[in-house]
Amino acid sequence: MINRVKSVGDFVLFSPQTSEAKALKLPFYESFLLYRLTNFSSLPTFSMDFLSDGESYFYMDGSDGPIIHINQKAGLNLNAQTVIPYLNFYYCFVRLPEGEIILLKSPEEAGIIDLYDDERREDFDAVPTPLSVEDVDGDALFKVTAPILYDGSPMEALITVTKDGKVTTQPKRMLTMGRTQ
Repeated sequence: MINRVKSVGDFVLFSPQTSEAKALKLPFYESFLLYRLTNFSSLPTFSMDFLSDGESYFYMDGSDGPIIHINQKAGLNLNAQTVIPYLNFYYCFVRLPEGEIILLKSPEEAGIIDLYDDERREDFDAVPTPLSVEDVDGDALFKVTAPILYDGSPMEALITVTKDGKVTTQPKRMLTMGRTQ
């Protein structure tokens, strides 16, 4: 993997002796995995993330471009069971103009969550409570209502996901320790 993703300038950054590659199966992709390449010889250590089918590697650059490209190329398996892991994944890897968005397990989690806690941000299986997933038009569109951390503020949001994986997030109302305002 290191030889496939590194450019000439990256030769010093990643080597089999100083780096580690990990892969994660994503439930909404059949032939693509999420790869993380970490360099442990630098301080601080740093990682780069890629989507790959083992042949082509697409760098997760903070935009939704690599995700939408893979969705078009390989297909996206969205259903009521995979839409929440997809949203967790999407919000983890796409920098939005609105700021950071994290699906909360519960509104109360807003008071204790750390935006820099990578383990929590990368918990793609985290299921929000309360949660509403509506399958509109037979898998062509999903409407999800869930608690989120929206640029540091706990909100209830209406999130739509199209069949090709495009996500829109509309805050509905502010949440405070489990109560609506």
